Amino acid sequence: MNKKKLSVILFAASALFAVLFAVLLCRDYFEAYQFGSAPFYLYAVIRAAEFLLPSAICLGAAVLVKRRKNVR
Repeated sequence: MNKKKLSVILFAASALFAVLFAVLLCRDYFEAYQFGSAPFYLYAVIRAAEFLLPSAICLGAAVLVKRRKNVR
């Protein structure tokens, strides 16, 4: 797999994680938060750890791969 395809795949994975974060956080708000078992910010923190952290890692890796490609 060449580096261009790898960077595109990593950028797409990063975007997918960010979209999933937004969708599932909205779902949590309308379903789970209605019962009031925990404050909503806890749902947001958990979803951020699940999706935004991997998104940031994929984004950083994509930038590094793309930068390495341009240097050589």
